[in-house]
Amino acid sequence: MRFIFCLAVLVIVQVSALPAAAAGFANVGTYSFPWEGLFTSGRLSALGGSDLADRNPATLLVNPAPLARGSGVGLSYDHAEYFSEFEIHTYAGLAEWNDWRLNVAVQEFVNDSVLVRTAYNPEGTGETFSIRDRMTVVGLSFDLARALFEVPSFQWSIGAAWRRYSVTAMEEEGTGNTLDLGSTFGWRTEYEGGWTGLTGAVSWQNVTDGTFSHDGHPSSMPRLLRTGLTVETAFGRTGHSNDTFKLLLAYNKAFQIGETYRADSNHVGLEALLFDALALRYGHSTRFSGGISSWGAGIILDGRLLGPFTVEVDFGEMSYDNQATSGEKTIWGARARYSF
Repeated sequence: MRFIFCLAVLVIVQVSALPAAAAGFANVGTYSFPWEGLFTSGRLSALGGSDLADRNPATLLVNPAPLARGSGVGLSYDHAEYFSEFEIHTYAGLAEWNDWRLNVAVQEFVNDSVLVRTAYNPEGTGETFSIRDRMTVVGLSFDLARALFEVPSFQWSIGAAWRRYSVTAMEEEGTGNTLDLGSTFGWRTEYEGGWTGLTGAVSWQNVTDGTFSHDGHPSSMPRLLRTGLTVETAFGRTGHSNDTFKLLLAYNKAFQIGETYRADSNHVGLEALLFDALALRYGHSTRFSGGISSWGAGIILDGRLLGPFTVEVDFGEMSYDNQATSGEKTIWGARARYSF
């Protein structure tokens, strides 16, 4: 009875039950972690999850080969509300040295403790249950362009990441491991009064087609191929190192590999940055049926005030309209970096 209850809770809350075949109950499987890719960071999610060129720590969740920003260390925390009593937490950090980047990101999908109710005890049994889904990603990437071509305006990174899925539902636990691969290139052209940049990325998640095991039953894990393109253009004032205005347009498409119930999705985002200090963002994705519209704002404090430190704070909302939830949910995040 406990097994049936635990499995039912896991399936209902995650909206993940899928018939695998008509060969019998023993072959019925589930699709685990259907919320994956929904939220990454306050900035990236405000852009509809579109900018695979984002160089912040949490980007590792969708791209194992972000471009390096120079030697330094960074930390970030991001938070999102989801449907009733569920939240998504993202913790990430990185260390960069010359052309190498070591990155770690942990994302949790959790619910508040919920009272157990049955037909015999509609007011509650006195017990509570909770669910915690977790992804842990450790990635290492290297900038090949700087090592091979020594062209300052060109970057080309390759990277790999080890990804571990785990879930705790009441007293039951399950885990699954897999591998991600990716590559990102960036080209920047400078001219009097400004510059233009072009960045492209390819990310293959769950290369090994790993499965997730829960209570002895295998489940499919997310398996996606993402391709993205980001265009930036900036205008500055003569004699000033900071840009007066920068405009960014990003797009990526996520292809579902293998037999999953989810369709391919499109992600687009637009960002305007004023004086390298105030960012305004809008995005849209087809991640769920009905689409997800998003908006956000960001404040950046850099070397002009903090010397080698850069601090960024993001805030925004994601608007849902599907069977799981509707309305606007808050997203926010904070990042800090020390460059040396």
